[in-house]
Amino acid sequence: MYNPDLKSKNENQIWQIDAEQVGQRLDRYLVSVLSDISRTGVQQLIADGLILVNGRPAKAGYLLRLHDEIEALQTAQPQQPLDVQPRAIPLDIAYEDDDLLVVNKAAGMVVHPAPGHYDDTLVNALLARYPQLQAVEGDVRPGIVHRLDRDTSGLMLVAKNVRAQAALIEQMKRHEIMKRYLALVDGNVSLDQGSIDAPIGRDPRHRQQMAVTAVGSRQAITHFRVLQRFARHTLLLVQLETGRTHQIRVHLQAIGYPIVGDPVYGSGNKLRGIALQRQFLHSYQLELIHPASRQKLEIEAPLPDDLQAVLMDESAL
Repeated sequence: MYNPDLKSKNENQIWQIDAEQVGQRLDRYLVSVLSDISRTGVQQLIADGLILVNGRPAKAGYLLRLHDEIEALQTAQPQQPLDVQPRAIPLDIAYEDDDLLVVNKAAGMVVHPAPGHYDDTLVNALLARYPQLQAVEGDVRPGIVHRLDRDTSGLMLVAKNVRAQAALIEQMKRHEIMKRYLALVDGNVSLDQGSIDAPIGRDPRHRQQMAVTAVGSRQAITHFRVLQRFARHTLLLVQLETGRTHQIRVHLQAIGYPIVGDPVYGSGNKLRGIALQRQFLHSYQLELIHPASRQKLEIEAPLPDDLQAVLMDESAL
């Protein structure tokens, strides 16, 4: 039962579990009380550590107990009803057929509606160009199979029908979709290649950030290979084995090589003589099995102009 008297000063939503809710799965309970968020959306909030049970992150299948306190952090709450409207925003389509498309997302574009971005997102653009996507998923992420941060450019996979979406999500769970990125990092990486296996969860001190932590975390594995070394920086080819929020940025920071220009997980320092306005991270390659034809697809997006300009001026590196 929702208890308004328990609402905290920062406006997090809090519920206390009574006898009628005991034994329910956490995700199913939240769907019933968060009526403006789909079950998929609820499960994502849980995975992102934005739902706490008795002050700690919990799993979607957690069975509720009497007097449990469920808290939805402020960042999990929609700031206004999300009636997502189509909007004709130009898109760079790297690949398309009847079942899926791959978008080469521009840096600065938010993927799905969120506070401050209700009508200028990738989802708005997709719905204008592909109205049928509205039937693929019932929340604010129709057809979206995976996400990119706002200031990360490059390839994103979108399903055009329910069958394709289910097949692609299953491939993602089995780590069969290869996602490779180009990242320029501070410092000279000594190893030619390596792997980072460190769990990622919500940062306990800064709840809108992620961190390598053993508390409320999930396994995260990142592989990297050095492509080019400069005087003070290194260009890496990074491959994700898992897909946690901010995974590449968090993992590279954790080993002492934060991404150039990252204002959250790096120094945010500007390169000498180059006005780079975002982190140097680009979704470069996708490899997957087509959900209908079962043929292997390999798609590549070259570095955008702003990142290419950085590599052209070695004096700044």
